[in-house]
Amino acid sequence: MDVDRTPIHKRGLVGLLCTPRTDAPAPGVLLVGGSEGGRHDRDATALAAEGFTVLALSYFGDRGLRRGLVDVPLELFFRGLDLLGSVSEGRTLGMTGGSRGGEAALLVAAHDERVGAVASIAGSAVMTQGIDYGAGFLHQILRREVASWTLGGERLPYLPYANLEEIDRLVDDAEPVPLGVAFPPVPTDPAELARVSIPVERINGKVLSICGDADAMWPSGPYTQVAVDRLAAHGRAGDIEHLVLAGVGHPIAGPPGQPFTSTRSPGPGVTFEMGGSPRANTAGRSEAWRRTVEFFRRELAPDPR
Repeated sequence: MDVDRTPIHKRGLVGLLCTPRTDAPAPGVLLVGGSEGGRHDRDATALAAEGFTVLALSYFGDRGLRRGLVDVPLELFFRGLDLLGSVSEGRTLGMTGGSRGGEAALLVAAHDERVGAVASIAGSAVMTQGIDYGAGFLHQILRREVASWTLGGERLPYLPYANLEEIDRLVDDAEPVPLGVAFPPVPTDPAELARVSIPVERINGKVLSICGDADAMWPSGPYTQVAVDRLAAHGRAGDIEHLVLAGVGHPIAGPPGQPFTSTRSPGPGVTFEMGGSPRANTAGRSEAWRRTVEFFRRELAPDPR
């Protein structure tokens, strides 16, 4: 399906609006990236070609925006939903993101009832520490204690990084860094877990969560299990589809492309180890995309007339 692409630079929004050329209703989906920042044009175009009106929204790392994932206001996403709702058709809106964008998607959906379907890919239902790229190299970035998100001008709580001495060792030895080392386990103290958890039970619709059990970039499996547990505790166990892919690492967000040939990626002064294997990650990305498209087709389908 052909897609029209319109750059967006207004009301503080930086994005790309992708509209399918079809006479059929095209429900709206807000699409965001992860810790790399910027705009995910390819992902948005591919999703629009499946029959959705998609806004690829930058929330840092783009012109006129913050350099890093620091104090990003949730109101930015709410304005993106305003725009998307004005140009799409459907009874509700969808939102999707990968990695830190998967965290953002769950968080925004928990605070905006217009989101009736949210897909978090290799994401988290725990709010995690921000990323200030202005701090320097990785070991310096991780020591900069900053929040990722704000709401109503107030910084939201977060789970801080940990095991920084091991990160130092890996960096000093020029070894590939599995960044998951810096993310602590899910808190066992109920009060602390409640403090840093996303209130996913407030989401006004269904949730799709997909991750790999070999994710070396952060513990997306345990962190997204928090969403499963919270929904179950509120009598909503049937409102989440949680899929953990065996042997699959971190890079599974976005549409299928060229097969992966490595499990490593560049970082700030380091090389990251993402986990899994090239073959498993390639298959996992295809499976995650297929399920995401099916999920939105089902949950965003227009009401029968």
